[in-house]
Amino acid sequence: MKNKYRKLELAAWTLAFAVLALTLVFVNLPGTAPTSAPDPQPAEDDGIPVGSQVGQRAPDFALSTVYGENWQLSAMRGRAVIINLWATWCNPCVKELPYFQTVAEKYPDDVAVLAIHSDLVTDDVKAFLDKRDFTLPFAVDESGEVITSLGGSVMLPQTIVIDRRGVITYNQAGSVDLEKLTLLAEAAMGE
Repeated sequence: MKNKYRKLELAAWTLAFAVLALTLVFVNLPGTAPTSAPDPQPAEDDGIPVGSQVGQRAPDFALSTVYGENWQLSAMRGRAVIINLWATWCNPCVKELPYFQTVAEKYPDDVAVLAIHSDLVTDDVKAFLDKRDFTLPFAVDESGEVITSLGGSVMLPQTIVIDRRGVITYNQAGSVDLEKLTLLAEAAMGE
């Protein structure tokens, strides 16, 4: 009799684990996971999810530039957007800033460029910029929330390119040269 109950108990446990395993597989299949909360910025009608990865719609954000102007990503829709994550103490970051300036000047109506200084501020960013001839908008992400939402980290520099529809086409840490940045801008513009 004990053997019979033991076999039933083993069968019940086996069935329970099988149901659990199937449930986990089903929940983790693409497009089947339940949503727990609505997206803070719902995707547009095209169904592209919001995120920081290539192929996802960039999350909207607004920052004040170091000169007090407001800059909002959604206001740039219809233009390609290049975001440069940088810091004054990052030599490769400072070295590539002129490339972003050149691209912004080359495509003033088609490309919006924003340089966002990391929240790891060790210098006076405005004083640093006042000694240079940049006309780009520069902002400081003091909370780190914008950089995090764009998939940024302490790895600098990082370049994020967003096409005219607001979809990320490039998001990489590491330096870029002028040729690569120009090609990325042209691809995001659809040229």
